[in-house]
Amino acid sequence: MKFVKLFFSFVLVIAALGGLGFLIQKTQAADGQKHLERLAALQKINDLDVALNRAMTLNRASSLQLQSDNKSEIIASLGDAMDDIDSGDNSLRGLTQEIDASLDQFLATAGDKFVLAFDFDIRSSQIIQRLIRSADAVPLYTNQSKNLVEAGGNIDQLLSRLQTDAMAVIIATSPEERLLDGIQSQLVTLKASISPDQVELAQSVDQLEFAIKSVIADKRELVERLDEFFDAPTAQHLKDLNDIYTQWHESRVSEAAEYRQYLVAYAVVLLLILAWLGLRLRRSFIELDRANETLEAQVEERTRDLSDTLKELQNSQAQLIQSEKMASLGQMVAGVAHEINTPLGYARGNADIVKTSLVDVRAVTNQQSKALQMIANGADSEAAVAEALSMAIALDQDLATGELLDELDSLLADTDHGLEQIAELVASLKDFSRVDRSRDDVFDVNKGIESALKICQNHLKGNIQVKKVFGELPDIECSPSQLNQIFLNIITNAAQAIDVAGRDEGRIFIHTSALNEGVNIRILDNGCGMSEETMAHIFEPFFTTKPVGKGTGLGMSIIYRIIEDHGGSIDVKSIEGKGSEFSVWLPLKQPDVAAADDAVAAAA
Repeated sequence: MKFVKLFFSFVLVIAALGGLGFLIQKTQAADGQKHLERLAALQKINDLDVALNRAMTLNRASSLQLQSDNKSEIIASLGDAMDDIDSGDNSLRGLTQEIDASLDQFLATAGDKFVLAFDFDIRSSQIIQRLIRSADAVPLYTNQSKNLVEAGGNIDQLLSRLQTDAMAVIIATSPEERLLDGIQSQLVTLKASISPDQVELAQSVDQLEFAIKSVIADKRELVERLDEFFDAPTAQHLKDLNDIYTQWHESRVSEAAEYRQYLVAYAVVLLLILAWLGLRLRRSFIELDRANETLEAQVEERTRDLSDTLKELQNSQAQLIQSEKMASLGQMVAGVAHEINTPLGYARGNADIVKTSLVDVRAVTNQQSKALQMIANGADSEAAVAEALSMAIALDQDLATGELLDELDSLLADTDHGLEQIAELVASLKDFSRVDRSRDDVFDVNKGIESALKICQNHLKGNIQVKKVFGELPDIECSPSQLNQIFLNIITNAAQAIDVAGRDEGRIFIHTSALNEGVNIRILDNGCGMSEETMAHIFEPFFTTKPVGKGTGLGMSIIYRIIEDHGGSIDVKSIEGKGSEFSVWLPLKQPDVAAADDAVAAAA
């Protein structure tokens, strides 16, 4: 459900941003500078079109003069300007379909006009040449006809009027029909005024008529082509294009203004929503602060509970280790008692002998003291003194005091040796059973192994031989009692494995050496060994191969934990039916230990 809410929130945010972006994009009016440049381009085309019309008008005003060079330059410039609005920097193409249609219409009309202009240049040169020839022929035939008639007569006047009207047609921009009709009427009157016998005059008038009609025909063709050119609606189409484009731009500006209003309204709505969200967020922060305060109190309380639980767990762990240690000692109580009773027994026997012998020695020394006292007093007779001395000598000879004292010295030496053995055993037990407060005590590993051997001596008697090869080891930082527990458990397990295997001759080999800034202890036995399955579980808590009531299953797991806490390692190799090898490596210096790790030993 939370994921769905987050998803919809994300979609709403994207939609809001999309709407904002859309409105901002719509508020962007057409580029004002580009608009002015496009209008300027359209105005330039209009100016060039006007210039082209003006050039063509000169041809109409003077039928005998062409302005082809000027028109060519204008047409070339006009073509470039049209390319500019079609596909150049100021292109109108693609703005709207309506603009494209108007642009296509104007370009098509302008193209047709160009064709007319080029065709006019080609055709007009031919027409003008004919017109010039006809214009030259009119006065020629007029003068020729005048020479055949009476000067000042009716025919002469008609000929003069015809020549004048023909020249008016030539120079007129667009000859009026009235003028042309007049010329036609005059020709009819002229021909009617010639008598049949004036053959030469009739022929001359016919030539004049042909020349005048040629002038009129050529002039009409020239005017028709000019009219066709001027009738091309380029100006109107350009105006339509300009109007459509202007309307489009104005609609864009109007649309942008309208969308600006929408944007303002949308922004106001967004601001209101943001303000509402801000209030909600502020309330949420206030509630969150309150929750944090409550949570801090809860966390502090929970931390205190966890700390208490951890302490209890550490105490339980320490008690479990100590219990396992005491259980190991309990299993050896009989052997330890025997090891103490043996030297203690002969020490007590020696003490009884010394006590009995001291009675006889005291009788001799008393008699000797009595004789010496008699001599010192001088009150007794010599016979009494001699008798006392004789008795003292006789007692000394009977007791053999010198030999007795030598025997007593030997007995006391034996007693002292036995007491020393007891003291060493007790010291070993004390080292084993004590609770270390830290793991930075200095410890001699070889001595620790010797102490473990003394404690488990009862397991090693009989057919078990222990061979020790101790190397020169530096002292290491550790918890001595915990290391003693390691050695005791491994050696005891080795002795029990030999007993299970039923070996006639059991052997335990203990080797120590310095290795990799630490010490390495190898303990090998020729006991029953272990299977692969057993080796895979020996360090698991409560795993044991011993019968119920014979083992707790914690010994090896505690060993593993102790070695791990000391920054060391243990490796086990075993062949079932042949024996096992335990290799323990311990560093010289202990790594930094957290207070929580030290609490286990401290709690005990």
